[in-house]
Amino acid sequence: MDWYSGWFMSTERPLEVLLVDDEVGTIEILGAVLEALGFSVTLSSTPEDAIQAVTSREFDAVITDVMFDGRSAGEEILAATRELRPRAVCILMTGFPRVEAAVQAMKVGATDYVTKPVDPRVLGETIKRAVSERRLAKEELPFQDLVDILSGLVAKSIERVDPYTAGHGERTRRYCKLVAQDFGLDAKTVERLELAAIAHDYGKIFLDDLGFLTKKGPLTPMERREMQRHPLVGAERLGHHPQLQHVVQFVAEHHERWDGLGYPYRLKADEISRPGRILCVVEVFDSLTTRRSYKNAWSLDKTMDYFESQSGRAFEPDILDTFLALLAKNGQAWLDAPKADLTAAGLLVPAERGAPPTLPRVLNGDPSPGAIRQ
Repeated sequence: MDWYSGWFMSTERPLEVLLVDDEVGTIEILGAVLEALGFSVTLSSTPEDAIQAVTSREFDAVITDVMFDGRSAGEEILAATRELRPRAVCILMTGFPRVEAAVQAMKVGATDYVTKPVDPRVLGETIKRAVSERRLAKEELPFQDLVDILSGLVAKSIERVDPYTAGHGERTRRYCKLVAQDFGLDAKTVERLELAAIAHDYGKIFLDDLGFLTKKGPLTPMERREMQRHPLVGAERLGHHPQLQHVVQFVAEHHERWDGLGYPYRLKADEISRPGRILCVVEVFDSLTTRRSYKNAWSLDKTMDYFESQSGRAFEPDILDTFLALLAKNGQAWLDAPKADLTAAGLLVPAERGAPPTLPRVLNGDPSPGAIRQ
């Protein structure tokens, strides 16, 4: 039994759900199954009825279609819910393919999304998970528990926009923690670095066109410039809460380089925070050694050769020495981890799951971080 199912078994009242779609037959079927699963369901077939329902009643979750009579009225329902019932979670039902659906849901403020035709049992689990995460977020939790929760949220946001990055945030978090502890950073700084490692690609979901994330060939100059906006966009979107000040800084810095040729600020050497320098090394490692839509995974030997060649150029030598010592001990396990995550996400066929690592198809002859989507 997973943690949120066990938690919901202990609740006393059924969750109140508003289900909105102009396909009346569809929501009647969905509603009936959700009722059988223990939810209390209200149906609305027009945006006006839905907004009236939200105005007059409390709901734990509002699930709505996007299009009504040719207009995107689902966004109006979500906006009214966020204003009137901020404790309710919002879930979008959409017929868009996976990547476009995730992007659309996030940009209009939905907590999550389900694709049509909607499986009512999947919808039920999605509602339970979203409501439980919302409730947990309101409790006083240790910082490390917040890191764990954020990691779960990333898995169904950033990594659903680009499925080939499945597990990337969590792996980056684990390796950053090991490097930071081995390098002697204090516990509070390590915690902030863990959060930044999880959220370092957060800005990608707010870029204007995300089609290039899963593009099979090299990026155009315009696409690369757009991609390079994501550290700053992510930092801005994470906000200005005092407790997130350093997290935001590390996110903004994760593509700066020791030699000053990185972005977005072209910071150099000690101008980059030490956690930012650690995140840069670890994030590049996991990107190089992970299969993506446009390349195969790099081998361990090739990866280590590359890092050694970049000491004092892209990466701080002392941090790189610490990282390479850990890589010498954990290299094979770290190389196997992305394959396991991609298999769990259904992105590897059986033959690939047991295949040895292959050398990458280097783009434009460039074996640098520019050869990967950064």
